[in-house]
Amino acid sequence: MTRILHFVKKPETRKYNIQNIDFELDINEHTFPPSPHGSFFAENMKINPGETVIDIGTGSGFLGILAAKLGGNVSATDNDTDALNLAKQNAKKNKVNIDFQKGSYFADYKKKFDIIVVNLPQEIVHIDYQKAIGKQLTESFDGGPDGNKQILEFLDLAKPYMYNKSKIYIIIYTVTDYTKTLKKMIENYNTKLIAFDSGPTKEFVEDNIKFYKELNEAGKIKIFKSNKKWMAHEYLFELTLK
Repeated sequence: MTRILHFVKKPETRKYNIQNIDFELDINEHTFPPSPHGSFFAENMKINPGETVIDIGTGSGFLGILAAKLGGNVSATDNDTDALNLAKQNAKKNKVNIDFQKGSYFADYKKKFDIIVVNLPQEIVHIDYQKAIGKQLTESFDGGPDGNKQILEFLDLAKPYMYNKSKIYIIIYTVTDYTKTLKKMIENYNTKLIAFDSGPTKEFVEDNIKFYKELNEAGKIKIFKSNKKWMAHEYLFELTLK
C-alpha cells in the first residue's frame, strides 16, 4: 500500500514563524504544501526592503508572502491554476500585495529583478507514488527522471532577468542528480553556499528504498540512514552573474 503523508486530505490552515515574522497559510488537497525544505529556504533567504523579487513556482505563496512581509516588491509565477488561486487567497489573507502571473518560470515578465527566489520541483518520485497521487500533484514536485529537469531549464533562462548585482536564491536537494546541477551552476554563475541542512526523505523513498538505494550506489543521488531514518542533504545557494 502506498502511503501518502505529505499532502493534506482536506483544507487546513497552518501557522508559521519565519525570520521572526508570523503568518498563516491556507493549504488544500490540490496544491503541494510547504515542506521542511521550504522552511529551510525561507529562514535563510535575505530580502531587503524595496528590493524587487520574483518567486518562481510559488505554490501556496509561502516564499513570496514572506518576501513581501520582509519589504520586497514581489511578483510570483506558477503554471498551475489551483496553486495560483491558492497563492492569491493566501496573499489576501496576509494583507500583502503580490503581482501574480500564470506561467512557467518567468511567465510573461520582461523586466529584471533584484532577487529571484527559486524553489521548483526537485525530486525523483517513484512511479508507484506518482500513480497514487495523480498527474496534477506529481507535477507540483516531481523533477523528472533525474529530479532536476526544471532547475536545469531555469538556469538556462535566468540571466536576461538579472542585473549585475541581482541574486538568485536556489535550493538543491540530493534526491536528484544534484552533482549535474551543481556543475551547471558553477560553470555559469558565481556560486556561494548560504546554508546547509539534512532531513528525513519523504515517505515514498522509504517505501521504495531498493530503487533509491540503487540510485544512491550509482552516485546519482545522495541518501543515508541516521537513527533508523533515511535522510538527504539540502543546500541553499546564492547565484550572481559572472
